[in-house]
Amino acid sequence: MRKALEIFLVILITLVTPIIAHASQNIDNLNNAATNVTSTINGFMDSITNGTENIINTALADLISFTNFLKSVIYSASEALAILFGIIGGFLWLSGISPYRGRRLVISAILLALLAIIIIHI
Repeated sequence: MRKALEIFLVILITLVTPIIAHASQNIDNLNNAATNVTSTINGFMDSITNGTENIINTALADLISFTNFLKSVIYSASEALAILFGIIGGFLWLSGISPYRGRRLVISAILLALLAIIIIHI
């Protein structure tokens, strides 16, 4: 009986040892696979983050460019209207054709000129 047990243990050890050695190699491979998956996911998330940042930066640059364009248009229009209102209002007020309307146009010209000055300094 003892001899049979020894033979059984030798056969068992002979069969189990390669399985354990192979399993330890698979654990290393599993760790490498997990590292590869983690680095792939990190790379994917980094590319999404970089893409999103680029889109936001581009949109922000376009928005700033548009606000500068609007600022220059409003400044130019305010300046032109202030000069026009001032000339017409001064003529109407000083000639006596319509002093009340002329005075309002001159006041509007002054307010538009102030608006243009405020806009250019924003």
